[in-house]
Amino acid sequence: MAKRLTIGELSRRTGVPVKTLRFYSDEGLLPPAERSQKNYRLYAEEHVVRIDLIRTLREAGIGLEGIGEVLRRDVTLEEALRLRLGAIEAHVASLQRVASALRAAIRSGAREEDLRRISMVTRLSNEERRQVVEGFFEEVVKDWPQSKQWLRGMVEASTPDLPEDATPAQLDAWTELVTMLEDPSFIASMRAQASDFWSSSVDMSAMREAQAEAARVAGEARARGVDPTSPEATAIVRGFIAAMAAASGSEDEAAVTTRMRALYDPRAERYWELVAIMKGQPIPDGPYGHWRWLGEAVRHHLTA
Repeated sequence: MAKRLTIGELSRRTGVPVKTLRFYSDEGLLPPAERSQKNYRLYAEEHVVRIDLIRTLREAGIGLEGIGEVLRRDVTLEEALRLRLGAIEAHVASLQRVASALRAAIRSGAREEDLRRISMVTRLSNEERRQVVEGFFEEVVKDWPQSKQWLRGMVEASTPDLPEDATPAQLDAWTELVTMLEDPSFIASMRAQASDFWSSSVDMSAMREAQAEAARVAGEARARGVDPTSPEATAIVRGFIAAMAAASGSEDEAAVTTRMRALYDPRAERYWELVAIMKGQPIPDGPYGHWRWLGEAVRHHLTA
């Protein structure tokens, strides 16, 4: 007959307290192999392995009912672990959203109204996020009905679907972006730029071509390691301004430069940085990097 272990011996072998072993037995997770003549519980060697499994599942956060289903083979171990992993990942995502709200509230001065608003913002669905972005752009171009196609493009480009497991950086970027979109001064700034952009004298096709060419040249300059504050960068900016002047029906580059200087708002650059972070795209790479380089070059030129 195989050697039987008393509950005390089983406790010493596994490091699990006797009280816990009795509890597992009473819950049906650890039925004894047999009883002694004095009705003491006796266990077999396989119970040592069973206890290791119970302990591992408990550490994974699986409840007693779920453990019982695994032990009875009502569900497979893999199924139980997948269910638990899904619950943990959902909880982690929720905690990340809470942490993002706390960080943003601290940055804003930790006022109660800020925390309530930011907590709400981090819980928005992707469709609700789209509505926030769409509402901002509709406010910016509400006086220019010809901008509808442009508006749709801007909403599509700047409303990424955040995954359920969004990183803290993505959540922080979204929180900062919403704060920016709700800022009346930013809305006014973008409206002023839109007024200039959607003027009846502007050749929209030429304007888009000027912007695309500027991004291309900026990308080539970045690839060569050109400093955005260098004379070469200044020449690129002047070429961009000349193309913008021509597209706006003006040959007066000085006037265009003055207007750009008056309308310049660094938050417009930050906007696209935040969008890149939300999309999980490294800012230094690709089109966002080109526009960031060009923005720095333009900023240097306008403030020089």
